[in-house]
Amino acid sequence: MLRLTLHVTGKIIPLSQIHALNPSEQPRAWVDVLASAKTSNEEKAEALEEVLILAKDKQRARILLEEGILDSLMWMIGRYREKMNHDPSFDNWAHPEITPEDTNATRLAASCCMTLGKSHCAAIHTEGDLLLMSLYERGTVPEERQLAQMLHEVPFHTRVTATDDPTIIDPGQEVFAVKQMSLPQAEDLARSITALSVGRLM
Repeated sequence: MLRLTLHVTGKIIPLSQIHALNPSEQPRAWVDVLASAKTSNEEKAEALEEVLILAKDKQRARILLEEGILDSLMWMIGRYREKMNHDPSFDNWAHPEITPEDTNATRLAASCCMTLGKSHCAAIHTEGDLLLMSLYERGTVPEERQLAQMLHEVPFHTRVTATDDPTIIDPGQEVFAVKQMSLPQAEDLARSITALSVGRLM
């Protein structure tokens, strides 16, 4: 189940207390912060920075993915792309503007995806999955390709609720479905996320 719906009314651990947790419990706590509808922009930015650090470790990256971190990351990236593609003359959305906080969160979310992709593929390769690595010279797999592989292999939830104004969100009324991407779909999304991660926020 998508964590965003679980934490609309529930309590999450305050950010100041997460660092005192057992290291094995920290990934889930940061996922909860990102998934909460009540998390402020400042808290979300801090959580993304922490996830970016944790995702460099293969074991913690695995925990983050198992806890559903992609749900929140894809939510942020998807909403940014939705606003970027919005034609202001066609719809009258309540919040069509892209704020500096939106831009920063999207860049951080994309960077988290890139790091998770690298860690995910590193874990797979150490388990003997040489097929992917054999496609590239000297076994070096481009980061964008590693991200695509992760997006293809790790399903995540996406919002399927149809609304006239997607900038008005009622988490309690939203409907989500699991998305399992084909490899070509994952490659297309990986290209977009890679661009976002290096600041090409178009």
